[in-house]
Amino acid sequence: MTDDRYSEPIVARPVEAHAFAGLVLRWIPALILAYALLVSPFLMQWGGAGADVDINVAASQSNVLNQLFWIGVFAATVAAAAHNFRHLGRLMADPVTLLLLIYLAFAALSVLWSPVPGIAFRRLVLQAIVVLSLGMSIVLADDRDAALDRVLAVIAATVVINLAVVLTTPPGPIGHEGIYSQKNGLGAAMAFAVLFCIYGAATKRGRLRALFLALLLAAFYALVESRSKTSLGLAVLLPAIIGVTILITRPLRMNAALFLLFCLAFALAGWFYLSAMTRFGFEELSMLLFGDETFTGRTVIWQFVLDVIGRSPILGQGYSSFWGIGAGSIVEREAPGFVVGLLQAHNGYLDVLVENGIVGLAILLALIVAAFFSAARIAWRNPALCWLSMTLVLTVACHNMLESSWFRGYSLTWMLFILAALLPRAPAPRAGGAD
Repeated sequence: MTDDRYSEPIVARPVEAHAFAGLVLRWIPALILAYALLVSPFLMQWGGAGADVDINVAASQSNVLNQLFWIGVFAATVAAAAHNFRHLGRLMADPVTLLLLIYLAFAALSVLWSPVPGIAFRRLVLQAIVVLSLGMSIVLADDRDAALDRVLAVIAATVVINLAVVLTTPPGPIGHEGIYSQKNGLGAAMAFAVLFCIYGAATKRGRLRALFLALLLAAFYALVESRSKTSLGLAVLLPAIIGVTILITRPLRMNAALFLLFCLAFALAGWFYLSAMTRFGFEELSMLLFGDETFTGRTVIWQFVLDVIGRSPILGQGYSSFWGIGAGSIVEREAPGFVVGLLQAHNGYLDVLVENGIVGLAILLALIVAAFFSAARIAWRNPALCWLSMTLVLTVACHNMLESSWFRGYSLTWMLFILAALLPRAPAPRAGGAD
């Protein structure tokens, strides 16, 4: 004879703990993006260094609030995902997951030849925490759509808050900044918000669809007010390119990633051919887009960085061991003019080259291709998610041609790439199994 007073809680407690762990995992991606989109901008403005502080020295110092946040998030993720660790072996075989870990492993190795191993190691630990927290919370969660709904809620809040700031405060001299420190921050945030709002409008019904359509208009208005030409161009052009790609390939059962990569290669070859025939090169393109021949001073930065890359082209200077590493750095000693005050090359691929050389760039390019193919695999089962993932991946890849975010701390652009690359491998909503 058993006593139900004792037997029932023993069964119920593990079930309740499992449900709570699943709830935590569904919230982690949204919490991380909320920190990057809404919390970090205010912390940066309140705790920003004065004008008399060397930017390289300031950037080399640690931030206690960031450390506490990320350590807490990582601990919560590990605790919540512990019941699903049995799936790690299968996930390790996934190309996207494997390439992320390979890059982190090579970055860890590069600390050995870094000129500032202490700074490099600290930044590597943060990067590992960011990648693992976001990655585990996506691929080990039990409901992909529930996690995405929470991300959409964060995006909605970001649009509303920035719209209120845009409508009630005057713009800066070159564009509206919203809650961010400069216009490109608002431009990037609203460009990504446009993509998520399109996805929300396509997948929701009734009032929610109307809400996301309204948010789409609000995000696009704030994006225009930022006057960020790069973000505006990407937000208009790339969603259409991916949409057309899926419309063409899905009925024919073609691989959308392979089709898109072929088209991009063909377009690039066509550009070089027409450029040679018409003498319309990058300088003319820069003049058309930005009103000068230097991509608003970027060619000066690129020339300096390329010179440094030539000193160690295979392995680079070491992970995160070039920009913002304190007094006596190559940047402080040799950078021309305004470049001394920068923390990036305004080209993510050059930053990977200068930090981790050709080896690091090869891993990164393989990761981008793997992310494309991972998203393309679900085109027939879930075209909306395929569109969102492929568009995010392509947007981040193009954004890094004029900005830099690859493997850079908790950059919003970089974290959205991780989200887009891993979402296709996340468990489908409560039906079990990944696409």
